[in-house]
Amino acid sequence: MLHSMGGFFSSAFAQAAPRSAETASATPQPPAEVLFEVVGIPVTNSIFTAWVVIAILVLCAYLSTRTMRSNPTGAQNFWELIIELWVGVTEQTMGRRRGRRFMPLVATAFLFILFSNWFGTLPIGYFTIRNAEGIDVPIFRSADSDLNVTAAMAIMMIALAEFFELKSLGLLGYLKGLFLPNPMRWLEIFTRPLSLSFRLFGNIFAGEVLLATMLTVAPYVMFVFIGLELFVGLIQALIFSMLSLVFLSIATVHEDAHEQHGAHDSIESEMAAATHGQPF
Repeated sequence: MLHSMGGFFSSAFAQAAPRSAETASATPQPPAEVLFEVVGIPVTNSIFTAWVVIAILVLCAYLSTRTMRSNPTGAQNFWELIIELWVGVTEQTMGRRRGRRFMPLVATAFLFILFSNWFGTLPIGYFTIRNAEGIDVPIFRSADSDLNVTAAMAIMMIALAEFFELKSLGLLGYLKGLFLPNPMRWLEIFTRPLSLSFRLFGNIFAGEVLLATMLTVAPYVMFVFIGLELFVGLIQALIFSMLSLVFLSIATVHEDAHEQHGAHDSIESEMAAATHGQPF
């Protein structure tokens, strides 16, 4: 699915930067390399890496929750710490009800992006395979260094935000909000996914190019750049997740107004029922 969401980007990059057997295993190129096909659908190394990261996250979740304890230790304590941190962030941003509603989505996006970024920082470019064209290509590549993946995630987040805003305002209210009070509101629907996808892709792809270059120029100081890229990977995961959280919060802010109005009416009705028939 991620590959089909951004097929246009791959074709555009492939035309602009043709690959050769010499450059396939050197500096990373914008178009992800095709490893194999599944029922006629090409699978690139970035998509394959995304599958590996998802499998790692699922395995970690299973191992951490198979023996739950009231006093967590070890892996359970580590994952509960991450969940508690995101619960606190989402509740401070959106309130308790909406925060707990969207926390699983935002936290999952954060963990997937973080693990994808850090997985791409590992020295895994040496593992290669010869594809159908006879070119040796790396098996693993950071999923976020492929614009197809980042564009798919950005489109999904913005589509969810627009869906919940439509659900909150209703069709007429949503259509009215596209033009009033801000007539340029509809442009946000197109600029937000572009900003999210290109920011994440640009930073992670530039980091891979930097590591590949420094491995050739100054391999003895690679640990400095690896540490830098680990930090950049964390920051980019936080930026994508926090911006997605803000967009979801803005889209559903009207729900709080409806809840407060309903709570106010409920309190007034209870007070009226309590004082009904009492002499003054």
